[in-house]
Amino acid sequence: MDCILFAMNRESLRNLRHVLDLSQERFAQLVGVSVRTIARWEAGDTIPSPLAERQLASLERLHHRLTQLLRPGSIDEWMTRPHPRLGRLTPRQVLLAEGPEPLERLLDDIPSAFEGTGGDLGGV
Repeated sequence: MDCILFAMNRESLRNLRHVLDLSQERFAQLVGVSVRTIARWEAGDTIPSPLAERQLASLERLHHRLTQLLRPGSIDEWMTRPHPRLGRLTPRQVLLAEGPEPLERLLDDIPSAFEGTGGDLGGV
């Protein structure tokens, strides 16, 4: 299932990075590759390895879940607001420190994943 990702083209890859509001450097750290590798993927010069594809698929799944749960334009707000179930860290901080898995687990517990977020995120 994860390998279906690289139907993801270079524009989709760049879009995912931008939606998550990550620099090439931060995105590279998250995926476990060099900045040069990210630049080469985005330029269409190379494609990700199977291991990198799994990491990217996980990020894409997180993004997909967020787009299903939140109103358009609310992802950045949710990602940058400290969350009580994340030790008052922001989801973006957790994503960068631990990867997407903790956020996926948090989203599994809906609607409590949105407690303390002002209740104005997607009506969840």
